[in-house]
Amino acid sequence: MVHILNVAEKPSVAKALSQVFSNLAKEPINSEAGKSVYNRIFTINNLKFPDPRRPAQPVPHKMVLTSVAGHISNLDFSPPNNSWSACQPSHLFQANIERTVSTQFEDLKKELEIQARKATVLVLWLDCDREGEAIADEVATICKESNRSLQIFRAHFSSVLPGEITNALNRLGRLDYKQVHAVNARQEIDLRIGAAFTRLQTKRLQSKFGLGGVVSYGPCQFPTLGFVVERWARIETFIPERFYTIKMAMKVDPDDPRSKEVNFLWKRYRLFDRLGCAAIYLRTLQEKKAVVVSTEGRIQRKYRPIPLATVELQKRASKYLRISSEQTMEAAEKLYMEGYISYPRTETEKFPQEYDIKGTLASFRNGTYSDYVSKLLDQDKYQYPRSGVNDDKAHPPITPVKAVDPNQIQDPNQRKIYELVVKHFLACCSKDGIGQQTVLTVKMGTEVFTAKGLMIMELNWLEIYKPWEYWGQGAGTLPNLENGKEFEPSSLIMENGSTCAPNYISEVELISEMDKHGIGTDATIASHIKTIQEREYVTKDNAQRFIPTRLGIALVEGYNSMGYQLNKPHLRAKMERSCNQIAEGSKNKEAVIKDVLDEMKRCFISVEREVHKLDAAMSRHFTLSAANGVVKEANFSRCKCGSMMDLKEIKQQRVNNNNNNNINNNNNRAPQQLYCRNCSHSLTLPFKGSFTAITNSFCDECTTQALLVTKDDKSTYVTCPHCKENPPAEPELFKCPKCKRSGREGTIKLGRIPMRSYVLSCDQVNK
Repeated sequence: MVHILNVAEKPSVAKALSQVFSNLAKEPINSEAGKSVYNRIFTINNLKFPDPRRPAQPVPHKMVLTSVAGHISNLDFSPPNNSWSACQPSHLFQANIERTVSTQFEDLKKELEIQARKATVLVLWLDCDREGEAIADEVATICKESNRSLQIFRAHFSSVLPGEITNALNRLGRLDYKQVHAVNARQEIDLRIGAAFTRLQTKRLQSKFGLGGVVSYGPCQFPTLGFVVERWARIETFIPERFYTIKMAMKVDPDDPRSKEVNFLWKRYRLFDRLGCAAIYLRTLQEKKAVVVSTEGRIQRKYRPIPLATVELQKRASKYLRISSEQTMEAAEKLYMEGYISYPRTETEKFPQEYDIKGTLASFRNGTYSDYVSKLLDQDKYQYPRSGVNDDKAHPPITPVKAVDPNQIQDPNQRKIYELVVKHFLACCSKDGIGQQTVLTVKMGTEVFTAKGLMIMELNWLEIYKPWEYWGQGAGTLPNLENGKEFEPSSLIMENGSTCAPNYISEVELISEMDKHGIGTDATIASHIKTIQEREYVTKDNAQRFIPTRLGIALVEGYNSMGYQLNKPHLRAKMERSCNQIAEGSKNKEAVIKDVLDEMKRCFISVEREVHKLDAAMSRHFTLSAANGVVKEANFSRCKCGSMMDLKEIKQQRVNNNNNNNINNNNNRAPQQLYCRNCSHSLTLPFKGSFTAITNSFCDECTTQALLVTKDDKSTYVTCPHCKENPPAEPELFKCPKCKRSGREGTIKLGRIPMRSYVLSCDQVNK
């Protein structure tokens, strides 16, 4: 009997697979605890299928099944650069990185090693998307190191139904390393860029404006924020403009005061010139009667939806159910693991030919949707689903795979998402809505007016999709008037109005923008939206609309003022396209990483040089912390303007517009700053150490008074607090006062010392 180790992505999937294996083998499940308390070990004997190493007749296998919990290893900088104080942020673009197993998964790693040593074959049952392929590679690497002779295979499946699992066992494949390399490239790029910008702006804004915690930057996070801020800016800069229009109405039966009134739309729609509109109105008013130009009737269709992909699921859940994208994916994942729906992370919008659509429909003949399903299957209401343009070739669209009463699903979000998936699938298998649309066109003088009405003849898919979708009937059924017939309008009035600013961006719109510009993937869009909320760059109101906080606005304004629109999507979209080309095999991983990092490092160096522009943008929304800090010592040292600066401890500032929340300060000590009351200039001092102003020692570059810094270990160094924050192009700053007293000619120079920022040291120290 071949000993096979099977590894699933989540404990719930492992449990579901073990039940399928047990039913197929007609053998009991032996369940036991492993070294990881969350990942049990299931064993099923005598499961027959072709040996993946030598495909032939089915042979019995011993199936040992366990799971992981997503990624079990992570990418980080090698020591000491994993510490924020170890190096300058710009060094992170080329600092060594390493992949290690997370501490929390050490027991799981040991269990995988133990099980791998016993096995002959490893079958990877990880989620069948690009991220799942990378996690599968992590599992395979651990197991292969424990058992070099282990044969490794990949299972491809979209649900945990017995038929799907049987098919997967009969056509086991291999890992797709092109997809693995694409994920690894993205991880390295995101780590290096994100860490460099995050460290730069966090240290800067913590010290200057008293913001605690991490002020993070992410290559996907910032464009997501950018869409929110861009809409906010349109609202803030919007200037209402008054317009004028003419409205006409007629009664179907002029002699009946209760008769229906039909409203017409002016063909010009509206004018922004009051006198011009008034002249047209008076001329039209003189005509007294309108004449029918045409009455057109035609069949109108309300097209049924295309099969459901991940992005569309998130948009519809937000629009119809008021469920966030993150909550939607959480609910969908749990429904998938329970075997209620197919894999919820897919870009596919068309059904493969082999998909048994009618078989899935038939499973709903009994229960909540039985009446509608009977119409589809028994009354010629069924129609093969339309096809969308996208197909990831890995998964079918999101569909129900098990018919259950929605009321049996306890979690309200899961219940609503299940109902949405089922109704969408049934709607896809229905016919289009059909109506009779009438367009009535009339002319009064030189002006043309139109009215549209609709008579619904067949609801079809709209019947199952209510209350979320409806078909507006406009003016309803219009009277059948002959061409040339004259009538006197029941009203003809000139009205004015004003253009309105757009609303804040909704979650549906934000998801659409991210998908359109390639920001994230169908699997990560929800997490990027969650991140900008957790970082308090945006808030979300009850209407599922996003409003930027002061911090979010200031960050975007700051980077835009430097000319680097990091909030724009083009840089990230370009990187995503390159990663897709790695997955397709047309680009090399190392070449992509180099090209992207070279471009972003040039950008980063410019940002470092112009970081004062970020300070200026922040100052428009936050007070410099030194201005409100607690004075520790007045007139401490001289500013570059010649006035004296106070030594202050800074205070934290709130981020949200409503001032309800604080970002927690992760530092043990309050940062200190020098603040000049004359020119409002502030300078940040190191968190650790005490400071003494050196008498009669001033920087030749900027004339700021030099400081002696005494660290906790009593060692000392000299620094110019201004040049430390704003490194000058010329490193020679001023004559060394200690050398001057001893008759030597020493010069204080600017340099970098490991574990510190910019410091000043004498060039005569080692001579």
